[in-house]
Amino acid sequence: MATICWQRVAMSKILPGRNGLPSAIVLQGSNMRFQAAILLSAAVAIATASAGSKTVNADTEENSFASVQEAPQAGSFVIYDNLFYRGKPDTAREGLVASNIIYEGKIWPSKNDYGSLPNRAEFQATVREHIANPGPLVLDIEEMPLKGSPEIALRNLQVLTKLADWAREAAPGKVVGYYGTNTLSNVPSANPGYARELARHVDAFFPPMYTFDDDRAKWERRAKAAQSEARQLDDKKPVYFYLWPQYHDRTQKHFQFIDASYWKFQLETARRYSNGIVLWGPSRYDWNDATGWWTATVEFSHAVHSMQSVK
Repeated sequence: MATICWQRVAMSKILPGRNGLPSAIVLQGSNMRFQAAILLSAAVAIATASAGSKTVNADTEENSFASVQEAPQAGSFVIYDNLFYRGKPDTAREGLVASNIIYEGKIWPSKNDYGSLPNRAEFQATVREHIANPGPLVLDIEEMPLKGSPEIALRNLQVLTKLADWAREAAPGKVVGYYGTNTLSNVPSANPGYARELARHVDAFFPPMYTFDDDRAKWERRAKAAQSEARQLDDKKPVYFYLWPQYHDRTQKHFQFIDASYWKFQLETARRYSNGIVLWGPSRYDWNDATGWWTATVEFSHAVHSMQSVK
């Protein structure tokens, strides 16, 4: 079956009303049942959210969710391994659980098709090829934000919800979610309803908590904001922070490995504000523990497992 491109599917039109809420929804063309369901859910979510949301400054981004200070819900803290470093040792021996990820290039090999709804059978075959590890399945789609014009945000929402549903169908029992950038992290204040609708179609949240500088207080504020945002989207679903033991690109220390002390701080802070972490690192770098980040991770993992074993 040929790929369905949303540009070739007649779109819906949202007519704005008071306070930015839709006053009317006009459906045009085919696929009306699916569009109507998404629109109705999103509209209800927007209306529900609009009354009490507050803006939280997370240093670099703003979101519309009130601050939540309490610790995550009770349960085991999990350390997932999504590291691709060359020469990586067997991390399972240290208590890490291998996870799965599908990058957007696997979903859309051709950039010309990016953002279109792929063939269902082909997409689900891709999903089944990427769920060999015991951990969750993360869909990494970073260029389809839930922002912009209502038509664009709605189109992106429709594709993202469908992909999440198809992934869960192809991987029954597997935790499925989106990598946070431009999906369920730092949600624009104008569109919280779209994010709440998308949150209904995933099993967990995976916000990135990468390192841009050495400001520990700022890093912790970001962690609190990420937890708060996820809890406001759905307080019953777990939150797993994506951590990267190198400084982010486009920073003064880009790609340098983080020292053991700062990394330990991040691990311990994540323990307070999330249900677990996903460690990520790109395949173009060799395994390197010169700064002691991995030694600190092993010690942290052993301590976590020790504490959980006595409960």
